[in-house]
Amino acid sequence: MGTGLGSWLRWLRVTATVVFITALCLAVALLVIAFIPGSPVAQDLPGAALTGLDRVGGVTAGVAVDRSGWVPFTVHDPSLAQRLLHLLTVLPGLVLIAEIARRMADILRSALATDPFTASTAQALVAVGKRTAFGGLAVWIVSQVAQGLLSATMLVSAPTYTPHQSPLGWLAVGLIFAAFGQILARGVAMRAELDTVI
Repeated sequence: MGTGLGSWLRWLRVTATVVFITALCLAVALLVIAFIPGSPVAQDLPGAALTGLDRVGGVTAGVAVDRSGWVPFTVHDPSLAQRLLHLLTVLPGLVLIAEIARRMADILRSALATDPFTASTAQALVAVGKRTAFGGLAVWIVSQVAQGLLSATMLVSAPTYTPHQSPLGWLAVGLIFAAFGQILARGVAMRAELDTVI
């Protein structure tokens, strides 16, 4: 393995390991904080469900709060249910990031120890891509349901909740991992064909 490629693989492995540890520590910290009474709970609420937005001060004439947008609010003394719902809006994503980073660190460790251009590396990358895409979609659904339930506890009358985020980031990253895996698999197959010709 060339010195340049080996150096890049080492740095990528270290980065993936740091991301894994950081995401795991943040997840544990948020889990602990959620069980502390009085810990902060913030949530964006739909402007369409709020009243009095036309009387907001501090803005110039002709500027108003977007009724189709979202306004951040904080609960001063949240209940345990509100704290757990708030936790569900963040924790699954952090756990998934930690899992993806752990798997990438394992792939990079294996690539450093042996030939990185193997069918097993390609399959592992495709597997990480699928896990990222489908896991990200599941994380997004859980987060949106938790945000909808949390919003309902903060409003006088529960509105028709519509998601205000998108799972496209998770799907795009999963597609990128899977594409790299497929490209690597094609390169491995071409190398094998070339070896048989020579």
